[in-house]
Amino acid sequence: MSALRISGKDYAALNRHLFRPDRDEYGAVILAGRSDVRELPTFLAREVHLLDETEFTAGEYGYRQIAPHVLAKLGNRAAEQKLSLFTCHSHPTATDRNRLSVPDLEAHERVFPHLLDIVDGGAVGGITFGLESAAGEIWAPDAEPQALSHVDIVGASSDQLFPDPRHDVETDLRFDRQARMFGAEGQAKLRNSTIAVIGAGGGGSMVIEQLAHLGVGRLLAVDYDVVKTHNLSRVMGATPEDATHGRKKVDVARDLVSRIDPTIDFQGIDGDLADGPVAQRVASADFIFLCTDTITSRLVANAIVHAHFIPMIQIGAKVDLLNKGAIESIYVAVRPVFPGRGCLACAGLIDPTALQREAATDEERQAQNYLNLPEVIDPSVVTLNGVAASVATNLMLMNIVGLADDEYLDHRLFDAQTGNWLSLKVQSDLGCRWCGSNDKSAFGLGSSAWLPVRIGEPDPPAPVASSRFARWLPWRRKRPSR
Repeated sequence: MSALRISGKDYAALNRHLFRPDRDEYGAVILAGRSDVRELPTFLAREVHLLDETEFTAGEYGYRQIAPHVLAKLGNRAAEQKLSLFTCHSHPTATDRNRLSVPDLEAHERVFPHLLDIVDGGAVGGITFGLESAAGEIWAPDAEPQALSHVDIVGASSDQLFPDPRHDVETDLRFDRQARMFGAEGQAKLRNSTIAVIGAGGGGSMVIEQLAHLGVGRLLAVDYDVVKTHNLSRVMGATPEDATHGRKKVDVARDLVSRIDPTIDFQGIDGDLADGPVAQRVASADFIFLCTDTITSRLVANAIVHAHFIPMIQIGAKVDLLNKGAIESIYVAVRPVFPGRGCLACAGLIDPTALQREAATDEERQAQNYLNLPEVIDPSVVTLNGVAASVATNLMLMNIVGLADDEYLDHRLFDAQTGNWLSLKVQSDLGCRWCGSNDKSAFGLGSSAWLPVRIGEPDPPAPVASSRFARWLPWRRKRPSR
């Protein structure tokens, strides 16, 4: 079986097109990339083509059919872009239960073998959408047709469409109070979720702690650093003994989660998101928290979000100082990043100069330090991390259980000195290398997308495709201590 993932923005447009007051059938074609890092092979809706009455016409064998010239044109585009092709139409009377009809299956038998030849290597599928359901099958070269497991809608309030309603589930007594808010089904969604937390330090350890209390099923924690004495005021679960022995932060997080809920599948990854294998494991998650302060991690995580359609929230806390050490501002940032809804690069939050500096060796960084100033360690306070972690985790909760509203995707800044929140609309550039709708974008390409990760240690560093985002690949010979 396989799954299809589609951004909330694209699904909203598709749903409006397919379901109209006249309750007639309407059609569309989806061109999709493929991600092979999840438990099920997952197709990603990169392009959604809504068909008009000249393209979705009266059928020769059934009620409606997609015009042959449309299938030929989009099949050739799928072949050129190395994508798969899915035909889609509505079953306007279907609600939470759906099936491919006999004419649907017969049409697949007639058309899909020829489409497979046109697509040339990609898969071909057919999906029928109900108001709250989806059913389909997928044909791949030299393989028997496989049923579509479900459709994931990755939007502010994420949702899943299945052929049949989900069975009732029971809630463990320990989660009774929270399940009273979002129901046993919402609790089951949490339990079936894989959440990745990048950075297990001050903010990340708080996110991990809250996720454990919420009862998520699987936690991936990524961090290569060890606990130090100056971390003890912020890292949840860390002890002076951990600092003395230089214990890994992911091991401290594992103990923390085990004390809260030993049934959670905790996977501590002693590594860096900029390493290819680590990025691949993170790409298998259902939701990502970015809790590190490096530009490199922003670059890689941002790419994963849009290539693999995984929602993310980036958090940070910042204390800006004036030249003489006086405090200029204290603020917390919470930034949702969702496929199809802008990205960190478009928002100007991936600084090429800072990225190049992170990639430099100690000697290169010293050579760039023209003022001969010592490295400055930024202030950090547990309460600021707590604000960021709690707001971000709550946003994730609202997303997974389907209670988020349209303003969910705004970026948020909290001024700790005034107590005021500022919301910023998400920025988006159609020509963006990561989230854009151009042919060179990584959007929806899944496992075939180029990610800015270390594969080896190139000498000299290989240039990135666009200097708008970074001058060099984000690899470094020595990882900085946090």
